[in-house]
Amino acid sequence: MRTLEIRRSTLRDAFALFGLIFYMNVIYFFMALDSSNKLRGLQNDSEGNLVNQVCGLITLVVPLYYFLRKKIYLRKSFYQENLILLVFLSTVLLSVFCSYEPSISLKRFIALLSTVFFAGFIVYHYKIQQIAFSVGCMIGLFSLLGFVLALVFPEHTFALEGARQGAFKGIFPEKNAGARINAIAILLLLPYVYRQNRLAIVCAFFSLVAVILAKSATGLVLIFAGAASYWYFLTLVKLRINKSRSVFLLSTLVYVLICLFIYANYELFLSALGRDSTLTDRTRIWELLDPSIDANYLTGYGFGAFWFTPSADYFLQRWGYVGNAHSGYKETLLNGGIIQLTALIALFLDALLKQYKTINSSHVTKHHVSALVIIALMIIANYVAYVIPNYRSTEFLIFCMLTISFRYRPAVRSASPDQRDMRISPPQDRPIV
Repeated sequence: MRTLEIRRSTLRDAFALFGLIFYMNVIYFFMALDSSNKLRGLQNDSEGNLVNQVCGLITLVVPLYYFLRKKIYLRKSFYQENLILLVFLSTVLLSVFCSYEPSISLKRFIALLSTVFFAGFIVYHYKIQQIAFSVGCMIGLFSLLGFVLALVFPEHTFALEGARQGAFKGIFPEKNAGARINAIAILLLLPYVYRQNRLAIVCAFFSLVAVILAKSATGLVLIFAGAASYWYFLTLVKLRINKSRSVFLLSTLVYVLICLFIYANYELFLSALGRDSTLTDRTRIWELLDPSIDANYLTGYGFGAFWFTPSADYFLQRWGYVGNAHSGYKETLLNGGIIQLTALIALFLDALLKQYKTINSSHVTKHHVSALVIIALMIIANYVAYVIPNYRSTEFLIFCMLTISFRYRPAVRSASPDQRDMRISPPQDRPIV
């Protein structure tokens, strides 16, 4: 009898698909359909969810085993290329030891490591063009899934109360998060849309419709700002300006000055978009959190621990439980103080510099331009949302995939450009069964 052959690449692809489905909150959406889940708010965050814990542990253990087996951590290049990321993770680990609730901080740190390890697994096996195409298309297709499920479960796919009533959120837990993720998907697919790849165009269209139905000004701003920035830098590349470091740097400074001008007049742009200057009460939340931040400005309260300490009582009494500071920078100050915030800013600068340098030396320049723009927009979005280092966020997973570096790349057999972009090619593709 002929035996069934299961190739290593098949197992690897299946694990990658499982992890992406998990981190894109598809599993969470179907779990939320279960009305027997009674945990909500503070209690839910404190006790956690068994399914999420098991899935997160799988995405930690499998990459860890693989990297230990391949002796990744014995390579000098690994530490050289990911030094700033390792420093940032060290500050998060330090905040666990300084935490007011060590058990909660430890759980959060393990969840964060799961995201980072899974992103490292993806980066090790797939090239940036494969990641961009696969992740972008998956998000677009999941938006389509959200449209279909909206016909059956409108109460789970649309916001039902408050100022956001009627806004589409699809399979994502929150409509603004869904809009940002779909905006990033469009930016990931821009190089393929530019090449008129039909699947990329269709998936980008689904993501665009999802952003429009979400009534998210943030999502629309990310799309237009990202597309304009992508066009700007791609034009510099086409004019071969990137071949001259000084001229390329000067052109980048001009771009930064334009961004600073827009930021200086952000209230005018907010009013034009129909948004209030409080950013949907975010500034009021920050004002209530400022005394707590000042009280532990140096080391914070521990990673993810603030909301479970007596220091949060004043905020909870005045506002109620919101789960995070609605700003990655404020939340980082609560987690690890100025020490962790400094490491986070250094991580952002390092991620930008990596992609900026690669634009001048890569044959897939369009993808690195897209990555540069996405990282820059995430830095901005992190001001009004807890994006990085939010281990629950799809955006943080994408950020890690664009930040982590491996000098080693699996060999790729010759193929057409489109096939090279979309195909997965393992180092050794031998049957294991």
